[in-house]
Amino acid sequence: MEWLLIIGVITAMYMAFNIAANDIGNSMGTVVGSGALTMRKALLIGALFEFLGAIFLGSSVIKTVGSGIVPLEFMTGLGAFIITMSAGIWITITLIKKIPISGSDAIVSSVLGYGIVYAGINHLEWTTVGYIMASWVISPLIGLASGFLVYYFLKLGFLNKVKNNIGAKDRAEKIFSYFQIGSSSFAALGVGAIDIAAATGVLYVTVGSTIGFSIKLLGAFALVLGILIAGNRITDTIGRRITELVPTRGFSAQISAGSITILFASLGIPISPTQTLVGSVIGVGMARGTSTVKLDVIKHIASTWIITIPACIGISASLYLIINAII
Repeated sequence: MEWLLIIGVITAMYMAFNIAANDIGNSMGTVVGSGALTMRKALLIGALFEFLGAIFLGSSVIKTVGSGIVPLEFMTGLGAFIITMSAGIWITITLIKKIPISGSDAIVSSVLGYGIVYAGINHLEWTTVGYIMASWVISPLIGLASGFLVYYFLKLGFLNKVKNNIGAKDRAEKIFSYFQIGSSSFAALGVGAIDIAAATGVLYVTVGSTIGFSIKLLGAFALVLGILIAGNRITDTIGRRITELVPTRGFSAQISAGSITILFASLGIPISPTQTLVGSVIGVGMARGTSTVKLDVIKHIASTWIITIPACIGISASLYLIINAII
């Protein structure tokens, strides 16, 4: 029905707005936290590169989110509305609380909730679900390891040699502030690819690629709006609250997380850019010494990640049962 499509598009844009506001911190949090860019400039640059990533790199992840978990024959316009609305509601709640959750976790869990009550457990693609959930565990661990190693070798090979020379150290940080802007822009491409799939993937495969591209384009514009209007909330948490960052540390975290995110996006696996970057930031903090990592902030973030999965499954399943009973 035409009215259902309109509602679906509005819901997808609502989801895109929220997930972009949540996820922009994954590409621009470190560049703000290190002082390389002001919040306003970081959000503008991040919005541009997330838009480009959404348009040109999101197709593989869209396919996985849209039909890789629940077979296409069970995906309806009503289902697309329920799934995106459920994830959007949860992200709105966490955004208000300034907690950087995973939009990928939210949308995949919402797909699962809908699929369980509508298609039935036997019709779900559990192998794909297994790969996705494994990636949620593996990607932050890879991020932690790579962030640690990049900063450790940077410190070992260069920073330790200039640590007693204040002028040389300041010049090095200045140079790396430019490198960090580049690495953050690179990371935003991968975040955009993941975010557009989370926001529009289900609706995209439901309506087909012809109309789907227009929906993806609208979703990309909604990503930009979410970044510019509300992106400062989570960006501040990732950039400043987990560990103290300067350009060399921010670059190490961002280049690690960005590379991992783009790699998984190219494979069509909707990993969590949030979890990956938080892992990388923790890794950089550990390379400096564990006392520099704020464990209370990490515990608070991690607990919300865990709660996200059953919360979104429950919201999605409940919303379907309520709407189905009314209709």
